[in-house]
Amino acid sequence: MRSLRPEFRTIGRQTMRDDCVAVFKAGCDAILADFEELDSRVSFTSDIWTSSASLGYMCVTAHWIDKEFRFQKKIIALKQISYPHTGQAVANLMEKIWDDWKLGDKIFALTLDNSSVNDNAVKNLENKLREKIPFGVSHMHMRCSAHILNLIVQDGMGIINTALKNIRDLLRHITSSGSRLQVLNTILDELKLPRKRGLTLDCSTRWNSTFLMVKEALGLKTALLKYVEVSSTMVGPSAEEWSDAEAMANFLEPFLDATKSFSNVRRPSSHTYIKEIWDIRRLLLDEDHRGNANLEELALQMQAKFCKYWENPNLIMTIATFFDPRYKFMFLKFCYHKAYGDEYEAKLNDVFTWLKRFYEEYESSMRNTARASSGSSSRVGLQVSGKRKLDEEFAQFTSENRDFHSTMSELDKYMQEALLDINMKNFDILEFWKKNSGLYPTLAKMARDFLAIQTSSVASESAFSASGRLTDHLRTSMNSKTIEVLVCAKDWFGPKDEEFDLSKYLHLIPRS
Repeated sequence: MRSLRPEFRTIGRQTMRDDCVAVFKAGCDAILADFEELDSRVSFTSDIWTSSASLGYMCVTAHWIDKEFRFQKKIIALKQISYPHTGQAVANLMEKIWDDWKLGDKIFALTLDNSSVNDNAVKNLENKLREKIPFGVSHMHMRCSAHILNLIVQDGMGIINTALKNIRDLLRHITSSGSRLQVLNTILDELKLPRKRGLTLDCSTRWNSTFLMVKEALGLKTALLKYVEVSSTMVGPSAEEWSDAEAMANFLEPFLDATKSFSNVRRPSSHTYIKEIWDIRRLLLDEDHRGNANLEELALQMQAKFCKYWENPNLIMTIATFFDPRYKFMFLKFCYHKAYGDEYEAKLNDVFTWLKRFYEEYESSMRNTARASSGSSSRVGLQVSGKRKLDEEFAQFTSENRDFHSTMSELDKYMQEALLDINMKNFDILEFWKKNSGLYPTLAKMARDFLAIQTSSVASESAFSASGRLTDHLRTSMNSKTIEVLVCAKDWFGPKDEEFDLSKYLHLIPRS
């Protein structure tokens, strides 16, 4: 480069690293400031991953809804965790991360995948966090719904394992050779279908990748059958196996939609949790598939696993449904009546009892905060203009004397309001609570906490995609701190996070 352009200034590896660290530290300071001002609680997702160098890493992502009712997601840690990955080790590292970010008194919920290590980690955290979380830790732990759904579907797909294997073998046979792929493309040209650069192969532990592989194969079925005819070395799936695969794909299509819903990390999904799992329950009990023996057996296998994990849905996520004005408690009543028959009222009353306990806790907390704020503002006295001070005092008086002009609580009022149209287009639940925060201040504050809970740990798991590229066999010497700096900074300053202005912090980067 210097030969071509002598004035070109090359940047050394260490300088580049120092610049990245400086940006990372600036981002940390900004996020810490946001956390200090935050008047709501924070939910978390976490996952553990092993790098190509056989080193364990734990990712922790924070999720919250700010005072402007904007959904926020930030990876706050990607730490190396020593072996063995015990519940105690996970709990200790999680606690340290929370302490580093001064979040010990803002924790609300923790979404983890369905492993015994994570169960033990939550038990280890329980005693330490009992006083910091409303009503203890028992409702804090949310099991990853995407992981549970994967277990449910995987349990059933073994029924048509032979058909899946034969389709997989055929696609692998074609993609293993450029000449074979060319033969397939020639057939596609004859059929006037788009040529393929490659074919989708699945990951055996991810049911949705198997589903997508089968869907592509079904779309190419005519071409694949012709390929088998002209091939002298390959025997494809039988007609019956193609039929089984097609029936399975049609049956599992709604499960893919549920997986996408659970995996959404950019907007709230907790309020749709009950709807998604009840849709799954309805599909498994549907009698339309009774004519197909394989589908019937597949559904029965999946029902058994469904009952193991979702017969009694997570309580805190059940309450989150209440904050969707299209559903409220009426939808829960509808679902529980179908599922539990005569027992539904007792189960519904249990959920409502917990909702009231949360509501009363929030209401009490808001009144205490308002009184403390009022006392503090009275000390600044003349620093506040007379008009502004009068407005603040009136707002405080209205809040403290709400029962004076109405015997109905916010909770009662909200429940009596008519449901919004369930088919409303472009419904934005955060916009609803932002507009109605004046009418329902306590419920709006609750909504910010409950709607920030994640139904899956995908937000943390997806960070390992970037980590994998950073720690491939060509970069195994990169230390864990540098990996954390790069992954976190990409998450904070990436194109999807337009609210965070990097230009504000560029002056913090040292320049020689």
